[in-house]
Amino acid sequence: MKVAVITGGSGGIGLAIIKNLAAQGFSAVSWDIHPPKENIPFVHCDVTSEAAVQKALHETTEKFGVPTILINNCGIQFISPVDEFPLDKWNQLISILLTGTFLCSKLVIPGMKKNGGGRIINVSSIHGKVASPFKAAYVAAKHGVLGLSKVMALELGEHNITVNSICPGFVDTQLMRLQMAKQAELNNISEDEVATEIMLKPACIKKFTTTDQVAGMVNYLISDAASTITGEAFSMSGGWGMGQ
Repeated sequence: MKVAVITGGSGGIGLAIIKNLAAQGFSAVSWDIHPPKENIPFVHCDVTSEAAVQKALHETTEKFGVPTILINNCGIQFISPVDEFPLDKWNQLISILLTGTFLCSKLVIPGMKKNGGGRIINVSSIHGKVASPFKAAYVAAKHGVLGLSKVMALELGEHNITVNSICPGFVDTQLMRLQMAKQAELNNISEDEVATEIMLKPACIKKFTTTDQVAGMVNYLISDAASTITGEAFSMSGGWGMGQ
């Protein structure tokens, strides 16, 4: 049975990916600091700590086997104007979103090489391609994820390891709903107005992406049909940022 690690798998996009992979017979394991509310394979992991990631990898390998699929999905958001952005929040977002992606990839790659290949999928964001106000750390980190993904794709192709990114727009999750409330506060408008006038305004299709749609893109990128696709960043944003 193939082993897949999904960081931030206890809820939202990560949980949808785990359920989808499990239904296909994968041994899909969540690495998260938050225990899941549902009965899924779970290993506690702080992705910002190399020692913690190494420990999680050891535990996962002992219980389930060597991971050959890694989905770097951990997500966090903080919204503030740049001149008011707290340094501790900046460091937290960069550590989780970018450094965490680096550390998990760094430590899982050797096992993939020994097994003759693997798939790494980094859940970036449309904000890895475009910018929005009040999201300095998030936008910086997600741009960084795309750059890191390209470097890994160049380095790992000869080892039959593909590295791709998914760039969703606004996905209907609890994290997005909290962001909507904060945007409403910052802009002094209602949450409905945030949805129509801010979040969905630049999109051609005025709908939030679903977690199942993101899981479906993961299905494709780990399939044989995508075996020669690497270094790409797939937007799922209703047309927002097209051409980027």
